[in-house]
Amino acid sequence: MENHGALVGWTHQELGDRLMLKIETVQSMQAAEAHRPDILRVMLTKNQASILGRYLVNQSGLPQADRPGLLRRLFS
Repeated sequence: MENHGALVGWTHQELGDRLMLKIETVQSMQAAEAHRPDILRVMLTKNQASILGRYLVNQSGLPQADRPGLLRRLFS
């Protein structure tokens, strides 16, 4: 199954060591205006979710948020 559309929303549900990712897309303005998205649900391990998130941030070209190191977090 191949589906093309514009991303209009997503949610997730934690299921222990996995995530259920719900992705909503629309293929036309009419579907968007009628609030009839296509829905895809994907089960991911938390490691897969982390890798996917990192990949998407890298592909965006936006600067990554700096996360303070452990010592800085402990002593700030």
